[in-house]
Amino acid sequence: MKTFMRNILIETGFSIDEDCLKEERAFQADRMDENGFDFLTVFFVDQDQMSKDSLEENLKQFHSDLTEGKGEIVGLDKNLSLLIMLKVDNLDFPPAIQSLIFDIEEDPYTFKKYVLTYTREQETLIVRLFKESTGDLRSFLNKILYDTEKFSAFKNRDINDNSLVYDLVSKIFIKLPYLSVKNQHKEMDLLLNDILGSFDESDRIIWDKLMGLREHKGNDPSIQEILEGVGIDNNE
Repeated sequence: MKTFMRNILIETGFSIDEDCLKEERAFQADRMDENGFDFLTVFFVDQDQMSKDSLEENLKQFHSDLTEGKGEIVGLDKNLSLLIMLKVDNLDFPPAIQSLIFDIEEDPYTFKKYVLTYTREQETLIVRLFKESTGDLRSFLNKILYDTEKFSAFKNRDINDNSLVYDLVSKIFIKLPYLSVKNQHKEMDLLLNDILGSFDESDRIIWDKLMGLREHKGNDPSIQEILEGVGIDNNE
């Protein structure tokens, strides 16, 4: 998984530094261009190795390593992000892990923090599928994201390869804001039809009202108009 994530970032314009961090389970990805700076530390850890205390120690060490190695870069501290690749035993992980993830991502200090959970089975599956595919990694990820069969399995909470790979790819797009979704109108139409097909009558009524509101008001309707569209009386 480490090689897989490293290659995604390289395709997104990052350079990889394997030497500036003392922690062998982590690597540094930096991107500096005319649009600004991005400094991403990627840390791989297993569920049984994860605790609040151990992570705090890791964060201190990461910050110290980066300050020592790249401290001369203006704006470094304001652009530091940390992606924790947390390998879990099962996607239905216990509440304690969920609570820890929430605390990590809501902590505003030192790094902007993201936690991406995955299982060993998902890791094996996505690496195998990419080896069997053609083209670059970003095209591979977009193809999975627009795959209606995989989306349906994920939406229906099926336990199979399709749902597992879709779960992982969707989280990669969420946790890596540097990735862009390619515009594929045909696939989007198919996906939209699938989503609409899952609505009951009351949901469809609300959807139609909101789409009508967007058509007449654009992307900036008032709060009152949105509330009325979903059937809420602001005076209640």
